[in-house]
Amino acid sequence: MQADLHAQANPDVPKELLQLRDSIDRIDEEIIAALARRFAVTQQVGQLKARHDLESVDPVREQEKLQRLRSQAEQYGINADFVRGLFQQIFDEVVKNHRHLRQLAGKQGQA
Repeated sequence: MQADLHAQANPDVPKELLQLRDSIDRIDEEIIAALARRFAVTQQVGQLKARHDLESVDPVREQEKLQRLRSQAEQYGINADFVRGLFQQIFDEVVKNHRHLRQLAGKQGQA
């Protein structure tokens, strides 16, 4: 376990702190895995949109989604502005990926 290795290197650090840090590390891994799953699904969405020549962004859905996420953040006692900004970055990356897929689909259609 990381806490044991770190405790050997830094004996002044409380073991409880090291265990909590291990918990944070595991949660961070879960967040990354969840993001990877999310991006895999949005990749499928982007491919579908490209095949049907649909716009890469749906501003109405995006705003509805951000509002729901904001409400969920408030329910959990998390800074809603932080969550909105975080998800806006995720959405921006998804739209960038969708636009790229649409460009590729357009090039394949011309070939």
